Amino acid sequence: MAKVTEAPKEHLLELKNRCEMSLTGVSEVINFSDNLVTLRTSCGDLTVRGDGLSMGRLNTETGELYIKGTVSILRYSKAKGKNRFEGLLK
Repeated sequence: MAKVTEAPKEHLLELKNRCEMSLTGVSEVINFSDNLVTLRTSCGDLTVRGDGLSMGRLNTETGELYIKGTVSILRYSKAKGKNRFEGLLK
């Protein structure tokens, strides 16, 4: 989907009343639907689950993203490498 040209280093997530979310440090929008959003941030991959999710604003230069909708789950995980053998060949 959308990729940021230069990944910002700082990541900030602000959630207001579980229905307005603004983020910084987003380097890639991996998946986006009305009930699931998957993002790559400078702190790892972020999965957002909810209802009626919509992307209000995305700035690919600064890594800022704004999402509206009812948020029910936020989950961070380690960013997956592009090569699954990457860690084995050191």
